[in-house]
Amino acid sequence: MKKFLSLVLSAALAFSLVACGGAGDSSSASSAAAGGSSVASEDAPLIGYSLNSMDSTMKQMADFFEETARDAGWEPVLLNANGDVSAELSNVESLINMGCQVIVIMGCDTEGSAPAVEACGAAGVPCIVAGRAINADESSYYTFVSGDHHLAGEVQGKFVNDYLAANPDVTLNVGFIYGQSGSSSVADRYQGFADTCLNAAENEGRVNLVAEQYAEFDAEKAYNITTDMLSTYPDINCFVTQSDDQAGGIINAIKAQGLAVEDYLIVSIDCSSTGIDYLKSGELDATVLMAMRQLAVTAADYVQKAMDGESVEKANPIPEYYQLAIADNVDDLLAANGMA
Repeated sequence: MKKFLSLVLSAALAFSLVACGGAGDSSSASSAAAGGSSVASEDAPLIGYSLNSMDSTMKQMADFFEETARDAGWEPVLLNANGDVSAELSNVESLINMGCQVIVIMGCDTEGSAPAVEACGAAGVPCIVAGRAINADESSYYTFVSGDHHLAGEVQGKFVNDYLAANPDVTLNVGFIYGQSGSSSVADRYQGFADTCLNAAENEGRVNLVAEQYAEFDAEKAYNITTDMLSTYPDINCFVTQSDDQAGGIINAIKAQGLAVEDYLIVSIDCSSTGIDYLKSGELDATVLMAMRQLAVTAADYVQKAMDGESVEKANPIPEYYQLAIADNVDDLLAANGMA
């Protein structure tokens, strides 16, 4: 079994490098499956994880997936699609062919990831959709586990509302930088912010959405978008975005223009290592912690249920998945969520 497993993992690494178009991020995901600190038994079940990208947030997510799988005595195989639904489908087919007993998918796209989920259904492999909803036939997946993405935007909105209450003479002109186009979670996050802040009656005349654009969860794209926004809309004094990597692009673009970061209110989502660094430097005002370890633990619970043949609900929400993180509370918040 050990020899077989070594061959499987070597194949996974080689495949991910080809399918994802590069050795950088892809190898990080695949080598994580081969290099955990604990050792699975010879008859440990293979559990597949199809990841949508390998930015700073997903690198942390991959670590939590691997940790919880190994703690359960399983052998995890993690593959990264780099945001490409074609690579995602190929990765899932590879995981099926390896003999994975259950596959966890964090999808690239609400619609475009459906074939990957449905491939699991066609092969009779239980699939757990994690984090982002995928519009696949319900019969093709075992369950969907996630937080309430609308709540993430609500948390951002409440932070901005509190800032306005504490600064009654301030008017905020907002540049909103979305994550990935075509993602239902991205749309839900925006709607939560709009419902709580942009469209709140008490904020009329004090919060103005002056520019908005998608950066696809990419720091460089966020940098370029911010540069354009600052040039086109010089009255912008607030940026709201949907990942800490994008927040980094925003911050660096402001600096590159010779502007003072402290003159801008910047609010993000993730509480990744990138976001934590920016919080502690004072350049990021707030981010929203995603309880990533809890997502990994919850997914692992349903992996076990699937292997045990249990019947479960099709949707299983994770309470308190999103929580406000600022410089003063971030360390305690991470510790409380098992992410320190």
